[in-house]
Amino acid sequence: MTVTITAEHVYKEPVEVVAATHLSKFPNDHDPNIVLCNTIERSKTTDGRNYTKRVALVRNVLPSILRRTKSLQVDHFEMEEQCWWDKKKREFQVQCENKSVKEWIDMKESSVYLPHKQNANWTQFDQVGTLTVNGLGRIGTIIEIFGQKFLSVGAQRGIKITEALMAEKSKRLTSFWYSEFLFA
Repeated sequence: MTVTITAEHVYKEPVEVVAATHLSKFPNDHDPNIVLCNTIERSKTTDGRNYTKRVALVRNVLPSILRRTKSLQVDHFEMEEQCWWDKKKREFQVQCENKSVKEWIDMKESSVYLPHKQNANWTQFDQVGTLTVNGLGRIGTIIEIFGQKFLSVGAQRGIKITEALMAEKSKRLTSFWYSEFLFA
């Protein structure tokens, strides 16, 4: 069985700001489950888009009762993220999938960030996530139920983290601008 979750949100910031925040948001103090995030490739595609590939080390949040299979008895999972930024179209696409324990659990996310139709200075965010568990019987069904809740909560937490980081950056820039203005 495959579990699917969807998330959508409107950020009241331009796509460029949201995309830049996404590409610099991990690791951070808001999400202790992302232990490490390294950019392993940056390039331009043949159609002119900026491409970024990152690998993240994520804490294994499965409850111990669900870690019955030896390969699930790990502290961390490895996730791979690929991003494409089309500056002309102002479109940011993200594909993410797990690289660890893929023989048992296949988790994928696909996100698109576009200018909002009613206000081009806002960003429409749409995400679809899937989780498929193979060969684990009843434990697999429980993992899917747990995973559905985890992915849903995780998508909302990711939105809140992005909003918080953009607010922090805006506050720092405003403080800097005011201090430069007042003491110039």
